[in-house]
Amino acid sequence: MKYTNLRWWLPKFLCLMAAFAFWVYVMNEQNPLVENSYTVPVEVRNLDRSLVALNVPQRVKVKIRMNRSDLVSMRSDNIKAYVDLDGFTDGDYPNTPIHISVPGNETVISQDQTYFDLFIDTYAVKSLPAQVEFIGALPAGFKAERKSTTPEYITVAGASSRTALADRAIISVNVAGKTKDFDEFDAVNILDADGNTVTGIDIMPTRVRVSVHMSEDQKTGNIPFKPIVKGEPAEGYKVSEITVTPPVATVKAPESYFDKNTVVELEEIDITGAKESVTKKIDIPKPENGMIIPGAVTVHVKIEKE
Repeated sequence: MKYTNLRWWLPKFLCLMAAFAFWVYVMNEQNPLVENSYTVPVEVRNLDRSLVALNVPQRVKVKIRMNRSDLVSMRSDNIKAYVDLDGFTDGDYPNTPIHISVPGNETVISQDQTYFDLFIDTYAVKSLPAQVEFIGALPAGFKAERKSTTPEYITVAGASSRTALADRAIISVNVAGKTKDFDEFDAVNILDADGNTVTGIDIMPTRVRVSVHMSEDQKTGNIPFKPIVKGEPAEGYKVSEITVTPPVATVKAPESYFDKNTVVELEEIDITGAKESVTKKIDIPKPENGMIIPGAVTVHVKIEKE
């Protein structure tokens, strides 16, 4: 009976083995193992919030082996590259490993960087006053002046060794061709004591609002007054003389004012139908961003019979 059972079960077992071998063959032919490369970011895990990890590679390139059917659904964000810093304190850690985690039955074949030299520093925060630096060629006779910056202070944060280098917060403002006051938003650049840009730190905010006052160089000079008479005197009368007292103004104003004004025109005096001389006191308007002396003049229009 035992012999009979063996005679019947042996062919069945051999058939099962043949079927399994055939299945493996078909799977390798129809769904073979393939390899593909992915570039993934490196995460920092479990680091104390009072510390900062430096020199950590931004990304790593890994080669993964998988079934061809899995290749369709595999994405780089399914793969995790990380350094586990649980329990680490500040200091140097040479040959720190980069771990790779893949889903399912995929296998990591290689990675372009397996170890790196890690440095952990303490976290620090620093506040710097915002300093405005003007760049660009100003129009002749003009100068620029900072009115305000919003905010007035810049916060930098990061590793203590990096924030210690931060010496000043510079905002560069281009004033080329500017003649009027203006506001604009500009980027913040953190420099060290030698004027080099400090990198590897967080800057808050990264842009500030700058208000700039533009002014023109002042000049002082004398300009004659120009009286303006409107209308005609009565029939049989004429204007024999017009006098202004004082006849000349002393003006302090931007240089462009003198380029545009060779006289100071006065308010009109209406002499329509006049039979006698007209005298009028006239206030003198101040030039923009300047002053004028005197503040008023007396204009006398002498009218007499023809």
